[in-house]
Amino acid sequence: MAQTAIVTGATGGIGEAVAKRLLEDGFRVVAVGTRREALAALCEKLGCEGLPLDIQDAAAVERALGDLQADVLVHGAGILGPNLPIHKTPPETVAQLLGVNLTGMFNVLRPVIRGMLERQNGTIILLGSICGHVAGAGPGIYSATKAAMQSVAANLRFELHETPLRVAELRLGRVRTGIHGQLDMNTDFYDGYECVLPEDVASTIAHVLSAPPAVDISTIEMMPTRQVVGGTRFSKS
Repeated sequence: MAQTAIVTGATGGIGEAVAKRLLEDGFRVVAVGTRREALAALCEKLGCEGLPLDIQDAAAVERALGDLQADVLVHGAGILGPNLPIHKTPPETVAQLLGVNLTGMFNVLRPVIRGMLERQNGTIILLGSICGHVAGAGPGIYSATKAAMQSVAANLRFELHETPLRVAELRLGRVRTGIHGQLDMNTDFYDGYECVLPEDVASTIAHVLSAPPAVDISTIEMMPTRQVVGGTRFSKS
């Protein structure tokens, strides 16, 4: 019997590539997304099962995922938002980023982990970002949500370390997905750059899942070869 994988954010570039790869590897894939037409097109294209769902709605997530016997969760749903300083980010934008990126994540994890614990089997993969630990690598509010995801991944590993459940976090650099269009900037983030591709991320996830059950590949930083972060900036008074 095929194992079941839930992929959130499935209509995005990475989500679609992950769904495709998992189907090729023999998984039953339940694709979760908010855009119904895009989700229907994805399911027709790939042959996966579609689940239209607003992950900010805890009750709806519970109804949709509570009875799914998932062996794998790849949580990629999230929004980037505009490129604004923290003190200039409107309250409604803050609420939306926290609602999707944090509350939505918790809403998904709650029923999925409960089911995995009941069956004593499962792998959770969270798609994070280098923004979570590198200041200036992304908009401030978005970066804060990815920092929180790093904490969630670490705490889940601590809480679940006496169980067979595995938790992995992929901290991604620049991936050619189109999400950077949300930044409302004129800068071209892709032309002339060799970025990580969604298919590369999918291959890495397949590698994580192929590890022996006793092996948890807990944290991966996945960057373009020519991208580097860190260093020190100085400004003159």
